[in-house]
Amino acid sequence: MDDSVNLQRLEELRKMILKLACGDFSYRVELNNKQDDIASFGLMLNLLAEELGSFLTHPNAFGEKDLQKPYALLIDNEFNIIGANWIFINLLKYSKDKVINQPIQNFIHSNSYKNFKKQVRGDQKDTQYALVIKLILIFLPFNSAPIDCWGYCYKLTSFKKSYYFIRGLCILNHINSFEGPISSQSFHTQRVNTVLQFQADIQKIRAVHQFILEHLHEPLPPISTISRLFHINEYKLKKGFKELYQITIFKFHLEKRLDQAMVMIKNTPTSLKVISYSLGFKSFPHFSRVFKIKFGSPPSHFRKNNS
Repeated sequence: MDDSVNLQRLEELRKMILKLACGDFSYRVELNNKQDDIASFGLMLNLLAEELGSFLTHPNAFGEKDLQKPYALLIDNEFNIIGANWIFINLLKYSKDKVINQPIQNFIHSNSYKNFKKQVRGDQKDTQYALVIKLILIFLPFNSAPIDCWGYCYKLTSFKKSYYFIRGLCILNHINSFEGPISSQSFHTQRVNTVLQFQADIQKIRAVHQFILEHLHEPLPPISTISRLFHINEYKLKKGFKELYQITIFKFHLEKRLDQAMVMIKNTPTSLKVISYSLGFKSFPHFSRVFKIKFGSPPSHFRKNNS
């Protein structure tokens, strides 16, 4: 009888793995009071689905979650735009004939253009493989504010010619409105509110984001410690994280711990105090208080509703 039950439980795990592989992060393995390897693995899968679902539907997850409607353009070896989809044309707010066969330099900030050229023409020890680069491009639409865009650049070769195919999404538009042509002075004025101007900085901040997710069971280190660990200026880390994820580092750490606590409350028989201490909360009353602020009810309410 036990073997038959365990086979059914293993089948549930297999089904869960298939759901995750297909991108369905809403499915959950039903857990019971048993404490064995199958239950532990099921809990880990539920936690993984919860985290993936949260990350891949986050509105500021840096665009990687959804490339169904990306901007796309094709550039030749001289960096002229020889093809673009309507999304890119609309992004620039120029007519199609003003964009096609024109240098991309005309539509992106000078520093962004220099960085782009440096990356795509970097020394390649082995040119037989396609070059794929992750970029940050600052586009300059007609009579509008600069727009930061994230994207992938693919190097394509045909006989002796090379092309660059870029596709991606807007990260955010820092300025709500702007009237009149864009000058170098007006561009500088508009950019003062952002610290995310270089791809290396964004990569470091995303690494910090991942570090926090992997250490939810520990107290958050001081920002100064994190900045030294990831070799990034403390001010840039704090401002950049808020700019990229629309939340402060401290609040993000708290929110994610509370989300994970909710999953554990609903899916495990672990006591509420053990859950709170396992996620780095120094006292259960503090955990209960912030949990109620986020979810509207204390942890015991959700435990009772699932008992």
